[in-house]
Amino acid sequence: MTIDEATVGATPSGPAGYTVEQLARKVGMSPRNIRAHQARRLLPPPVRHGRAALYDDSHVRRLDAILALQRQGFNLVSIEAMLGVRPSDEAPDGLTAMLQRLAADRPALAHALTRHGVIGRATDGTLRSVRPRPLRAALDLHRVRMGTVPALQTLSEVLDSLHPVADELVAAVTARMLTLAPELVRSGDRSSWEDLDRETLLLTRGMVNMVTEAFRLAVENRAEAHVAEMLENHLDTDVCLEESTVVDNG
Repeated sequence: MTIDEATVGATPSGPAGYTVEQLARKVGMSPRNIRAHQARRLLPPPVRHGRAALYDDSHVRRLDAILALQRQGFNLVSIEAMLGVRPSDEAPDGLTAMLQRLAADRPALAHALTRHGVIGRATDGTLRSVRPRPLRAALDLHRVRMGTVPALQTLSEVLDSLHPVADELVAAVTARMLTLAPELVRSGDRSSWEDLDRETLLLTRGMVNMVTEAFRLAVENRAEAHVAEMLENHLDTDVCLEESTVVDNG
């Protein structure tokens, strides 16, 4: 046992616990990431003992769970929903049953949607809705006679296509924001790492909201004409095929 291991959890004149640096070494995570998880409310704050802020084994277990979910490919927004930090609508029984059938009949599709953080596994092993908005949007396509599996397959493929686009767009927008508003990186008004982490989280959410709404507007502006044109072309093709079939049969 090393000296650090022997002394973590106790001090000669203080209560048992971990400092943020000791906790970081124990779980293999940087102190800044730990503070960022606190800012997102993924991790409860430490317990204050005078001037000391100490973490305990419950914090270790929570960070281990976060790291395990990240290794499975979940992003922090999905992890927030899965750990109960972000409000998530309760799925009706019919949706829960549908997700269980999907896992049994189309495991590759269920895995793809899990990888994108649309659905996830609860502690009892059942699938649940993690991001209900995209899931409901896909399932709403039943109104145009699109079945559940084709709709969810389309959602998965759209997410696959958007992943690299999102990487480039987020990087470009962030760089442009910092160019247009250099005060975003000035540290004069920040008194601690916690302040920086909170500002980073707020800036991230603001950027996500703006880019999401801008993308929604761009798609809405272009979708109707494109969809109508493609449907018209498809119908024309079907008509031509039907007419040619009649002629060929004499």
